[in-house]
Amino acid sequence: MPGILGIISSRDVQSNTSTLEKMIASVKHSEKYKVDKYKKNSLYMARVHLGLFNPEQQPIFNEAKNLCIFMDGKIYGYKEKILELKQIGHKFKVNNEAEFCLHFYEEYGKKFVKELNGTFIIAIYDFEKESLLIFNDRYGLLPHYYTVHNNKLLFAPETKAILQDNTFKKELNDEAIADLFAFGELFGTKTFFKEIKLLFPASILTYENEEVKIESYWNFRYNSDYTILEEDFVTQLVETFKKAVNIRIEDGYRYCVSLSGGLDSRAVIAAIDSKKRKNIRAFTFGPLDSDEVKIAKKVADELKIHFLHRDIPPDMIIDNAEEEVWLTEGKAHIGNSFIYPLHKSIRNIIDIVFDGYELGVILGGNYSNRKVYRCKNKEELTKRLLKYRLFPEKEFKELFNPNYYSKIKDNALISFKKELDKSNSDSLGNKCDNFFLRTHTVSSATMGEVLTRDAIETSFPTFDNDFINIILKIPPKFRLNYRIYRKFLKELSPKLSKIPYNKTMVPIKASLFLWKVGMVYQLAKGKINKLIRRPDKRSYLNLDKWIRENKKWKNYFRKLLLSKDSLSRKYFNQNYIDKLMQEHTQNKKDNSRKLSYLVTFELFLRKFVTTSK
Repeated sequence: MPGILGIISSRDVQSNTSTLEKMIASVKHSEKYKVDKYKKNSLYMARVHLGLFNPEQQPIFNEAKNLCIFMDGKIYGYKEKILELKQIGHKFKVNNEAEFCLHFYEEYGKKFVKELNGTFIIAIYDFEKESLLIFNDRYGLLPHYYTVHNNKLLFAPETKAILQDNTFKKELNDEAIADLFAFGELFGTKTFFKEIKLLFPASILTYENEEVKIESYWNFRYNSDYTILEEDFVTQLVETFKKAVNIRIEDGYRYCVSLSGGLDSRAVIAAIDSKKRKNIRAFTFGPLDSDEVKIAKKVADELKIHFLHRDIPPDMIIDNAEEEVWLTEGKAHIGNSFIYPLHKSIRNIIDIVFDGYELGVILGGNYSNRKVYRCKNKEELTKRLLKYRLFPEKEFKELFNPNYYSKIKDNALISFKKELDKSNSDSLGNKCDNFFLRTHTVSSATMGEVLTRDAIETSFPTFDNDFINIILKIPPKFRLNYRIYRKFLKELSPKLSKIPYNKTMVPIKASLFLWKVGMVYQLAKGKINKLIRRPDKRSYLNLDKWIRENKKWKNYFRKLLLSKDSLSRKYFNQNYIDKLMQEHTQNKKDNSRKLSYLVTFELFLRKFVTTSK
């Protein structure tokens, strides 16, 4: 994935040069990538990028040449601040976002990052102090990793770049493995390698005198304001979101919206100014007869937006599984392996894709329900949230070999409770949503962003600072059952509120009663279709059916998981995996998600532990 990478060490200079070149090669997945490099004294840095955002050569220096900056990403709403900086004497040569951030830092110090609205990773080096500062955005939407190893700092947008240091020991992190199979994601700053950490959202990393210090400059915390009426919240949300979307549309770029049958992407496309829509495409994928695609097409047709469609044949998943695991480093299960080839197929006609990323979580309260709100204390909430486990405790014990299970059995629960304790909020409902923002949202960013940005740039108006600031004030009862989200969408676009939502198949404008009935009906319909083996056309993927009925898929899963050369035999109970496969193929249970994670881990071991690509 594009990003900033480097080494800081005054020792072993020749080795650092060759290591940096290997680091660059490991993340430069296409000849279309551009590379900026800089080496001086103990500093070895590079930017690998698509040449779209801030294409000018980096690093950029200040007037005194005692500071330089590398930046990846995009900043919005900064032009007035440039004028202010010019008025107090700062000289601009390039006039881009990277140069703005450098002068902004020079004037206000580290606190400048609190004012930045966008998606970014910034590295500023001070030649006088011989220190490095790395800043990421509030939400960590451009994943980056770091380690201090052999008295040097290594950092990169992918852990595989850090593994290029020949002295680095590839020691797997048992706590990360426990997280993955308990909850389907890695919590906190964990990676699969013990010494490598994820830079958590809203962080400032300082490296000086061979030591790393991490500061947090912002926290994703709900703080309900009960003095504001719900209708006023809706008005503020609509006005702010329209602004968030439209400031992200600039001349000279070719845009599309990743449009599904859901609500998040619909909100984005509805917020685009009508004059700008003629130059926007709707990009949708999956079978044309699936609910997802049919609804997406209705949305595009209603707004008279060009509809760009790609199918996802079963072979696409299997054929790209190894590449997907290589790109995401095992953090996204293979069911996502269609993302890279699909976006790669449109990069000659699209520069930037708009994503309605996680709006259903931050505004819709996806994980909150009345059972959560009935919890009386943290202990009850803990029991409720543990129901979202990928492998519940009993199955978790069966999954692993006895010796390995005894080694990791407590890790997942400890990790879970630690993250829940960090989710400080003024109510249990807010605590629930905050927990998933700290875990699921961060984890999703480290997966989907990698697969998309390897082909085209991304834009996340749902994570606009001003928009998020309003959402964090909304009381949890307004978010329950998508209540305020639905009102927001109805005011945003009355026309689109008449089109059904894929999870209920009733329009947004329908009553809450019909909304709930529709959701129950769709769930029941899916179960009945599975029992009678009728094709399920609700989604753009049908992993359940493909693993059960597609011969290539069945052979692929069995060969990877149950053959004598399966590397995961060291960790997993083969009899239990065979049981999962039999339950699935005999249509007794839908184990497709569990099996997909198991195959992903097997491929990860093959790609990263025993060999290198």
